[in-house]
Amino acid sequence: MARPKAFTRYRVTWATYGLVGYFAYLETVLGPLMPFLRAEQGLSYTVASLHFSAFAMGGVLVGLIGERVEGRWGRTATLWGGAAGMAAGALLLTLAPAVPGTVAGALVMGFFGSLLLITTQAVLSDRHGTASVVAITESNVAASACAILASLAVGFFAATGLGWRSAFIPPLVALIALAGFFRRESLPGTRRDESARRRPSSGLPRRFWIYWGVLVLGVSVEWCIAYWGADFLENAVGMGRSGAAAGLTTFFVAMLAGRVAGSRLARVLPGATLLAGSLSVALSGFPLLWLAAGPVGGLAGLSITGLGVGSVYPLGISVAVSSAPGRLETATARLALGTAGAILVAPFLLGALADLAGIAGAFGIVLPLLLIAVALTLVGHRAPMPHMNAG
Repeated sequence: MARPKAFTRYRVTWATYGLVGYFAYLETVLGPLMPFLRAEQGLSYTVASLHFSAFAMGGVLVGLIGERVEGRWGRTATLWGGAAGMAAGALLLTLAPAVPGTVAGALVMGFFGSLLLITTQAVLSDRHGTASVVAITESNVAASACAILASLAVGFFAATGLGWRSAFIPPLVALIALAGFFRRESLPGTRRDESARRRPSSGLPRRFWIYWGVLVLGVSVEWCIAYWGADFLENAVGMGRSGAAAGLTTFFVAMLAGRVAGSRLARVLPGATLLAGSLSVALSGFPLLWLAAGPVGGLAGLSITGLGVGSVYPLGISVAVSSAPGRLETATARLALGTAGAILVAPFLLGALADLAGIAGAFGIVLPLLLIAVALTLVGHRAPMPHMNAG
């Protein structure tokens, strides 16, 4: 068997990895800081969840108009403009004295952050061609690592008396450093081929929509825990506020481990099989978290759940796209809107339920999401694989 070609990381590759990590930090930091913001402003769970929904709404807007923005601005402007706009939204969130300003900050973060993210994916795809799957997977590992740092930073700065707002300093410093090193780096590609843009789109097959549903459910689970996990650890498991913010780190560490393990196992196991296995691991761990009587059980359940959930997003994307041969751009657009919609709706719904039943009761919504996702993977496995039409 021939040895696979070595994967080469260029300067633009490293720049993109850094920007994806920057995006992931600012996206994730909303979860561990929310208990502090709620206590400071006296917010209900429902009102607090508007921040998560606003961030996700920014992603939905980019899913609808992002391609036109990139075509008008150009790739360099959308990449660095997206990063700068996300920083501006973070500053608005930290400086605003009331809910309208903090929610507006989250919306700005979500819009410009999503614009940054879709541009990084395009840059990696154009620069690495057939090896882009490796590059995008590695960028996801960078994202997981920075998500861990975000949770740790909130707990650390709060515990040292510097306040949760100080957790926004590291990503802003990192952005300045990235811009200093890579700002003049030329970016491959500009926009899609015009003839491809005008080509009529055929419908997506049933198998794709099954895995679209799996992905939406998996993303819903991931962000319900990422955004409300610290609050759950504090108010249901009994951990201190700073300890709960830091304890959420175990979820992101486990996700990183699951993502790395999934990338290895994907070389020997079918993606659909591995996706079902990952969701089953998450399903086995969640009851330990939900029913935990103390920190040890809670953190153990959080770790097992994170280990399973970690691979769901990259595997779900891969299996869904492979289920729509010849419809790559249409499929990825539907997947982007689905994931943004999941982040928009699921954490808000959990927050609204928490106001009615408490955070412990509301967290139970995760269990049926996981059960339905596992069932759909079994249905998808039996669905016929469509073939690309000739010509």
